[in-house]
Amino acid sequence: MKRVSVFAPMGTLDHQTGILNAANSFAAAGYEVEVLTVRNRRFEEVRFESPRIRVRAMPIHFDSDREPRALVTLLFLGWVLLAFWRSHPLVFAGGIRGLLAAYGYALFRRCSIVNYQTELYIGAKLDTRGKKLFKALERRAARRSLLTIEHDASRRELLVADLGVDPRRVAIVPNAPRGPAAWRPSDFLHRRLGLEPDTPILLSPGSLSEFFASSLVVEAAQHLAPPWRCVVHSAQPRSRDEPYIRRLLELDKTGRTVFSLDPIPYDQIDALLGSAAVGMALYSSEVGQNTSSVGLASGKLSHFLKLGIPVIVSPLPGLADFVREHGVGDVLESAQQLPELIARIERDAQGYRRRALACFDAHLAYERAFESVLAVTDPVAEREA
Repeated sequence: MKRVSVFAPMGTLDHQTGILNAANSFAAAGYEVEVLTVRNRRFEEVRFESPRIRVRAMPIHFDSDREPRALVTLLFLGWVLLAFWRSHPLVFAGGIRGLLAAYGYALFRRCSIVNYQTELYIGAKLDTRGKKLFKALERRAARRSLLTIEHDASRRELLVADLGVDPRRVAIVPNAPRGPAAWRPSDFLHRRLGLEPDTPILLSPGSLSEFFASSLVVEAAQHLAPPWRCVVHSAQPRSRDEPYIRRLLELDKTGRTVFSLDPIPYDQIDALLGSAAVGMALYSSEVGQNTSSVGLASGKLSHFLKLGIPVIVSPLPGLADFVREHGVGDVLESAQQLPELIARIERDAQGYRRRALACFDAHLAYERAFESVLAVTDPVAEREA
């Protein structure tokens, strides 16, 4: 029996689309999948429908907005080394914590690593011993990996230059949901937030921070004409008393923005996104290349397109080019421009929907892209079976 272990030492696994998709794709390909993770009481527990997937959580639990990353990684490594009699010959490493834990495991146990590179840690000055050690470990771990997964060709080039991995051992898999595109309109947010059923929603989901231009989202929403409302939905639990959230609330002078600060389980994400008439996927160009070079690493972009929802994006290379080339949305150059973009989309709503669905199936289909991963892991898993 083919089997794979997913190392995911994070309490937010329920919202880590790429890792969830990989686990489900391995199961669909006939693997027995063991997901090893961390429990954080602030977030939903991860659940899978496939009987081939088993979830084990580290016995030490957390109750915080963010776990201490270094400590969690070390505890997780100790747990997987000492707590199981069965080895993990094939490891899918989710994110940097998963990669470093898998690399540490490989120093003591024989295993092949698939590195799922969720972030690019580039652009920062290596001006402390801690930063230099982190980068050295990341490079060694990535080079030790059987395969690394990135989301598009541009990010692959950046990763190869930074970590020195062989480009032939980097597979491109878009950060997209599984399954075919389908229009699934929903009133989930209307009911959840008490909005009138016919209210058109401009939806900006995900983390709230300047990495994701949240201030610009709220500033742009001030220019919306009734009956449009902008819903800012947080993927993490947030409080109106937090300084950053207070700042966003103060920017909402017109009351056109509705803040949804309580996260939902991942199995409700289609209903949430399907409430939107138009989606937003904004990223800052000023906080490093991980966001300024987001490209097809944007899970928001791909998920909106899967549901046939046009997307307004930031004027960033790759991301803006993709949206313009396929006619699936528009590019926000300034907050004042938003009404013009909304009007343009409204005039051809069916055309945008049709192009979004076709674009997803043609360019973002996850299962088709994941075949390149299975082509590498199948021989290893079959040999270890």
